[in-house]
Amino acid sequence: MLINIQFLRMIAAMLVVLYHTSSHVRASGIEQGSLFEVMEAVGFAGVDIFFVISGFIMAHTSVDARGAGDGWAFLRRRMARIYSGYWPFFLLALALFAWIDPSLMEKAKLLQSAILWPAYPLLIAVSWTLIFEMFFYLLFAVIICITDRRRSLFLVVLFGLMLLVAICNQFVRHAYDPGHLETLSLAENLMLSPYLLEFLGGALLAGWLHRESNRQTTMNDRRWDIFLLAAGCVFFLLGGWINNRYFDGGIEQGYAVFYRVLAFGVPSLLILAALVRLDQKGRRAPLQFSLLTGGASYAIYLSHGLILASMQKLGFNDYAGGLGAGVAQILYLVLAALILGYSVMHFRWIERPLHRILKGWLRVS
Repeated sequence: MLINIQFLRMIAAMLVVLYHTSSHVRASGIEQGSLFEVMEAVGFAGVDIFFVISGFIMAHTSVDARGAGDGWAFLRRRMARIYSGYWPFFLLALALFAWIDPSLMEKAKLLQSAILWPAYPLLIAVSWTLIFEMFFYLLFAVIICITDRRRSLFLVVLFGLMLLVAICNQFVRHAYDPGHLETLSLAENLMLSPYLLEFLGGALLAGWLHRESNRQTTMNDRRWDIFLLAAGCVFFLLGGWINNRYFDGGIEQGYAVFYRVLAFGVPSLLILAALVRLDQKGRRAPLQFSLLTGGASYAIYLSHGLILASMQKLGFNDYAGGLGAGVAQILYLVLAALILGYSVMHFRWIERPLHRILKGWLRVS
């Protein structure tokens, strides 16, 4: 297992937590402060990191998978992972939103939300990304079934085609303009989304690093890895500046999906490449911390919106707003840390046991 990837998964999840926390800080009427202002500009892009990681992990763990049997086994494993982590929070959301926002219970597509089928609105808002993940898994299962030694070439060709489609949709058809985006078909919204480039980019990165792993490393390689990591982080933050400067803080909206993938998908690939190369050379994040928090990243991602909404219902935002900016900002950071702590416990005591049970039902190892 690549320890640095587990660490990066935790970072990605906490970016999303701090992004959504920043809106609660703003709603409390206090100054956000530098940290939350930055998180409002870049935190949502933790999702882009997740998409890149997903593509990488799928390719990395299935490098020797061939044929329909392996493809079907791969898909069952991923279904066990997604649903065992998701369904407990879906059931919790049913109870919480009946108390917090009964109108959402009337509007939300509950059946589609339960099975992660494309619909709007979903009961758990962030689960839109899981629908993309499910499509990624299905696509990669098909790729395993139909490709053999030429899988890398197939992925390169598919990446090139998707890039051409994305460019055409953005600059020729203007498919993501207001008024056009809302009329896109399910196929275009899901199967031809620019987000697919992040997934495919991660898969291609896995193939390249797999070939590079057998090459003897030098001191210059290590320095290059550090430079690559630093460059990825700088470009990631630059994406936040681009978001505020050119998109008025709205690059995360579907209308700007092409530019979002450019601004945050590319830096995410650089960061992932650097961390994997460092991991292969023995330079790793703390082992136990990374395994626990990285494993809990799914729970972090799904739980934080429910916890933040519950705290708002209980009056936390109003309470924090009366304490002054500095104290309130610290309280919100403590709340984010508590979300992390809860998610680790949920991962250890609920998610992992359920995952083992569901894998047993689906007969996968």
